Amino acid sequence: MNPHLLTLALTTPLEQLLELPNAVRIAACAREDLQRFSAEQLQQMLASIDAAITDTVTLAQIKHGGELIDRYEKRDLDWFIEVTNQAEWPRLRSAPAADRDYLRLLALYKLGVVIEATADTPSGIIIMLAVDALMESLESLVLADLLPEPPSMEQLIEEAWKAGLTPEPVAADEVRKAQSQAVRRAADARHASNRAARQKALQLFASNTYRTKEEAYRIIGAQVCKAPGTIKNWIAGLQKNTPPE
Repeated sequence: MNPHLLTLALTTPLEQLLELPNAVRIAACAREDLQRFSAEQLQQMLASIDAAITDTVTLAQIKHGGELIDRYEKRDLDWFIEVTNQAEWPRLRSAPAADRDYLRLLALYKLGVVIEATADTPSGIIIMLAVDALMESLESLVLADLLPEPPSMEQLIEEAWKAGLTPEPVAADEVRKAQSQAVRRAADARHASNRAARQKALQLFASNTYRTKEEAYRIIGAQVCKAPGTIKNWIAGLQKNTPPE
């Protein structure tokens, strides 16, 4: 896997991706979800994906015969799904990450393939290689979103409780308090996330120039991972509450 392609996906301005279907959404959402990792860690994680796929292909060749198995007969995503079906695979230890993070990284890498493949093609023309890579990128992102979040301690306690491992009365009261606090924290986090997204969206709208309002809703929505209709309502609410000069 070429590290340069990941760099392309991480650094190409969103405005340059507008003519590629779903590319703005893929880039903005994957970058947002992976922002806790450094660029160096992301490159190391990509190398881990590549090594894990290579190992899986090698094992398949040993089992079925080298002449029958070729890495390029299947997509990287298909091979990586086989990797994640293993009980353990060599993730990067210096950057604790879940399989969903690696899938988002793979989505970005495939977007880099698209960006490079379309760099010298006429506007509006997408060659088959780019189409295939774009579909693989989008599928990787969707699969990442479908994977469940790791269970919290409160959820583990609740599952144990349901399974019949009832704690002592004092402990039970502590568990109920912890569950109540977890619910409040989750609600507060959702509200804070929405407030932050709204503030960022309005700042982007005020500080940038867009050809049309629809383009603004689409670009900003991808940058804050919200639907264009939500952005439209936020901006309309701001304009409604702004007194005329």
